[in-house]
Amino acid sequence: MSMEYRTLARLFHADRSMDSYANHDRLARQRLEADSTFTTGIGTPLGELFIATPRCVCMLTQKVLLAERQVSAMWRSIPGVMRWNYIYHAISEELLATNEMEGVRSTRKETEAAVAAARQARTEGDMEKARFGEFAKLYLNLTNRDVELPKTLEDIRDIYDKIALDEIDDKNRPDGELFRKGDVEVQGPHGTVIHSGVSSEARISALLAQMMDLARSDTIPFLQRAIASHFLFEYIHPFYDGNGRTGRYLLALYLSNDLTLPTVLSLSRTIAENKNEYYKAFTEAEDKLNSGELTFFVYTILGLIERAQESLIEELGVKIDQLDKATVLRDELRREHALSTNATLLLYAVMQEELFDTTKSMTLEDAGGDLMLTKQTIRKYVDELAGASLIEFTGRRPLRFRASGALRTRIQAKREWGWNKMPLCFLWQILSDISKPANKNCHIAKSPG
Repeated sequence: MSMEYRTLARLFHADRSMDSYANHDRLARQRLEADSTFTTGIGTPLGELFIATPRCVCMLTQKVLLAERQVSAMWRSIPGVMRWNYIYHAISEELLATNEMEGVRSTRKETEAAVAAARQARTEGDMEKARFGEFAKLYLNLTNRDVELPKTLEDIRDIYDKIALDEIDDKNRPDGELFRKGDVEVQGPHGTVIHSGVSSEARISALLAQMMDLARSDTIPFLQRAIASHFLFEYIHPFYDGNGRTGRYLLALYLSNDLTLPTVLSLSRTIAENKNEYYKAFTEAEDKLNSGELTFFVYTILGLIERAQESLIEELGVKIDQLDKATVLRDELRREHALSTNATLLLYAVMQEELFDTTKSMTLEDAGGDLMLTKQTIRKYVDELAGASLIEFTGRRPLRFRASGALRTRIQAKREWGWNKMPLCFLWQILSDISKPANKNCHIAKSPG
């Protein structure tokens, strides 16, 4: 990927002529002033930040948007219980990945507890104190269709406090009015300085205000402006510590307006898996010979989004296949046990929990919310499933239940029903359907609702 677009710095180093500096200045001016270039109006010591649109960027943007259609269609085919379970798990993994990149020790148990606390706050209006709980709540808020982008400097600081403040040493806490007032350097693995943050709180505040304007700009395509805003935040480095986690959340927030939630929630994991490429893109963009051009950076992040989508499509495909098999089993069990309609719906929810949830248990509140029934009403159908030995209780205060051992055995048997049992004509039809282009009229799903 890196060789498809030649940066100004690379072209300069490849120029062996006596006019290399003049050639570089001329090419930089041509790129900045080209009709296909998007300028930001944001001046930095690197130059005015701008994004060119060469063929490789256009084609990669198209791939991302086409993949979003496929992700959206798959996401909309998934029922609510599975969607929420997927979201909770994805947020937990997102927290784990972004913490890992910053060297913040966290365990999967801690991030799952944080998500559970955020879930409680969402339903009950109060949240148990849990490490990373406020951080998880921010990501969970991305499920809201009306989630707002930060509008003020205070909004940026509030986001930072929720993400990082509890994990920051006292010596690294912001010492200015909102941000740092001292200087900060980012060191590489061998102690060399690879980045110096913007100096003075006044300059930090001014550039952050421009970043928020850029994120809302209607003169730059949404993917490009979201990615450019992410670069600018990390370039500013407004805090002594916690900038990476805060910046990646802001990137998720900016992208959530236009990309599906599953894509947004899988990005940090993909970045963590390709962190050398991610950091290299920053280094390249900060080379003064690139004169403020962010094209390579945009191209790199678009490539990481595409990779996140590829993994997501594969993952969702497996889950949808499992769900289809669970649907067949649900209908079998409904007939075997003469289950009522609501008990059948509850059974389906329990099966989804078993297949896709990390905790694999439900409360009466969970079940009632899924079926839009009261706790008192849902208890009747819980008892119906218990009487049929389809669920077992795992806790009493609060009452918790999950798929019984017998049901788990049946589910596992269905999951192991493979392609070798499928008629060839049916398999060919599935493969043909997969290869068809997505429906042009499908809309991007922005919440699990």
